[in-house]
Amino acid sequence: MKRKPKPATDHALGMDRDITRRDFLNGASIAIGGTIVGAPWRDAGAATASAQSQPGYYPPTRDGMRGSHPGSFELAHEMRDGRRWDDPANSTDTGELFDLVVVGGGISGLAAAYYYRKAKGPDARILIIDNHDDFGGHAKRNEYHYKDRMFIDLGGTAYIENPAGYPKNAKALIKELGIDVSQARDVFDHDLYPSLDLRGGVFFREETFGKDKLVAGKAGLVNSDLQSAYVTLPAELENGVGNEADVRLFISQAPLSDKAREEIVELFAGDTDYLAGKTQDQKIKTLKSMSYVDFLTDVVDATPETVKFFRMWRASYMGNGVDLPPALEAMRYGLPGSKGLGITDHLRSFGYQPTNYKDDFHFPDGNASVARMLVRKLVPAVAPGDSMHDIISARFDYSKLDQPDWPVKIRLNSTAVHVRHRDERSVEVTYVEGGNASRIRAKNCVMACYHAIVPHICPELPEEQKHALANTIRMPLVSISVLLDNWTSFANLGIKSAYCPGSFACDLRLTYPLKFDDYQSARSPDEPITLRMYRIPLPGGGLPAREQFRLGRHELLAMPFETFERKVRDQLGRLLKDGGFDPARDIKAITVNRWPHGYAVGYDNASETMSYFSSTPWTDDMRLWLKGRRRHGRIAFANSDAQASAMTESAIEQAYRATSELLNDS
Repeated sequence: MKRKPKPATDHALGMDRDITRRDFLNGASIAIGGTIVGAPWRDAGAATASAQSQPGYYPPTRDGMRGSHPGSFELAHEMRDGRRWDDPANSTDTGELFDLVVVGGGISGLAAAYYYRKAKGPDARILIIDNHDDFGGHAKRNEYHYKDRMFIDLGGTAYIENPAGYPKNAKALIKELGIDVSQARDVFDHDLYPSLDLRGGVFFREETFGKDKLVAGKAGLVNSDLQSAYVTLPAELENGVGNEADVRLFISQAPLSDKAREEIVELFAGDTDYLAGKTQDQKIKTLKSMSYVDFLTDVVDATPETVKFFRMWRASYMGNGVDLPPALEAMRYGLPGSKGLGITDHLRSFGYQPTNYKDDFHFPDGNASVARMLVRKLVPAVAPGDSMHDIISARFDYSKLDQPDWPVKIRLNSTAVHVRHRDERSVEVTYVEGGNASRIRAKNCVMACYHAIVPHICPELPEEQKHALANTIRMPLVSISVLLDNWTSFANLGIKSAYCPGSFACDLRLTYPLKFDDYQSARSPDEPITLRMYRIPLPGGGLPAREQFRLGRHELLAMPFETFERKVRDQLGRLLKDGGFDPARDIKAITVNRWPHGYAVGYDNASETMSYFSSTPWTDDMRLWLKGRRRHGRIAFANSDAQASAMTESAIEQAYRATSELLNDS
C-alpha cells in the first residue's frame, strides 16, 4: 500500500505570507446542474462604471485570480440560463452612434477595428467593448514590480508560431504593427540555459508513483534547433525517439518498476513493430482509430505506470491528455512508439515535420504585445513609442481608451447582452457596465467574442446558425505565473523546466530568456524571475472530449484562488526541495490565468472527434463553424472560433474576413 504523504503545513508553504489575493469571491460556486449561484459581479471586487478612468487603473499588475476573473463571466452565465435583455425599459440609450461596434477586445476584435479604420479612414467612429477588465482576450500580460525592476510573463497566448507560415493578411498585419519576425533568434537567448548547464527534467509525484523524485536530464548539451531553451522535456525524451543509452540512464533513476522502465525505453529507443503483420495503410488506419492511451494499453500492453507517465505528455501544448487525440496524431506531436512501425514517411505526409523552434517569435508577455501594439495604433494617446522594443516597457494609460475626442474607443468591464438590427442599415447593442445597462447604435457590428454565447446575445439569428454557434467548444486550461525571488534552486538541480505527470500542474518552466532594447529577462540565478506552470483540468477516464471539457470548466470555476495557491506552493516545494527552495520564502507573487473556455477547436458530435487532431479534411457539414460565422445583415463574426483554431493568425484572418464582408456591402 502506498503511503500517503504528509501534507506540509500552511505556514511551511507560506500561505500566511503577504501575497495579494484579488479574487475576493474565491471563484464561483457551481450547482450540480451547472448553474452559477449568486451574482458576484455586484459584490466586492466587481468593476464599477468607468473603472478604467480611475487613477492607477492598470490591470496587468493585478495578480491573484486573472484570466476569466470574477466579474467577467457571470452575466454570460445568466444569459445561458435564460436571462434576457431585450426590453429597452431595462437599459438607457446613450445616444452614441458609431460606424462600427466590436464585441470582444481580443486580438481578433482589435484587428477587426484596425482593418475597418484602415479602410474607412482615421475619422471612422469605432467602439470596442469587452467583458474583461483588460483588453487582449487570451493574450494577457502579467506584470510584476519587485526590487526596483519590472518582470513580465504571459497570461495566455504564448508566441507568434512559425511566422513564415502565416497567411498573407496576418503576415501583413504583423509587419504593419512593426514586428520584425526576422529578429526571432536575436531576441531569444537560446544559449543562456545551456551555458548554465540547465536542461529539462521529470518530476515523479509520490501520490502517483510512490515517491517524490526529480530526474534531471543529462543529454542534449548541444544547443540544436530542436533542443533549445524553448523545449520543456529532457532531451533524452524529446520528439518521440532517443538514444537507447541516454533513455535507459535517464529512466533508471525514475521510481518505476523494472517492467515500466523497459517499456518506456523500448517505446523511445527500440525498434519493436507493435503492429506487425499489418500493411502500412492498415497501421495508419489502426492508429487513427484509437487514442494513444488505447495504443499503450491495448497494443503495447503497457503497465498502468507507463500509462500514467505519458498521460499528460505535452498537454500544455496540445491542450489535452493523450486519451483524446488519435494515436497517429499523438505520435506527430512527439509521443513515442512509431520508430519500429515503418511509417515515418507516412507521418510526414500527414503534416509531421520537425519544428524549428528558433524561428518562433516571442515577446515577454506573449502575444499580449501584439494586442498592445494594435491598441496603440488605434488609440495613440494610450502609450508612447512606435516599435516592438519600446512596447514592452510602455506604461499604458487606460483612462485614454474611452475619450470623447478620439474616434476609436475601448470600453472595458462591459458585457454585451443584446444585439439586434434596428433596421436594414443599423444595429443596436446593449451592454452592461458596472451593473448598468446601456444601448448604443452602429452602422455595423463585428461579434469577436466566444461564439457559443452569441445565440443568447443575438436571438434574431436563424436557427441553423444559432445551432452551429451553440456547438462551439473550447479546451479549458490554466496558465499560472509565479514570481520567484531567485532561481538558484533550479541551477542547483540542473533544470530549467520539468514535466510533472500526476501533479497539479502538468509542466513548468522558467521564463523564456529574452532580450529587447528596453527589457531583458533574468540572466543570473540569484536574480528574481518568473516561472510558468500549466494545468489542464481534464478527468480522462475515456470520457468524450466534450464531457471532459465541461467537467474541466466546472473545476476551474469552482476552485478558489487559495486552493490554486496551496497546490502551487506544495508542488514547487516538493519538486525543488533538494535545490534549497523554500516556498514560504522564495515565492513573491502568484497569478492564476484561468481560461475555462481556452483553445478553440472544431468538434463533430456524431463521431466525437476534434478537428484539432484530424489527419483528413472534414466535410462542410462537419465544420459547423462555417455556418456559425455567416454574416447576418450588418452583423459579422470574427474570433478564432470562426476558424475552429486556437492560433493567433486564425484570429487575425477571421477579423479580416468579417470586416471585409461588411465593407464590401457598405
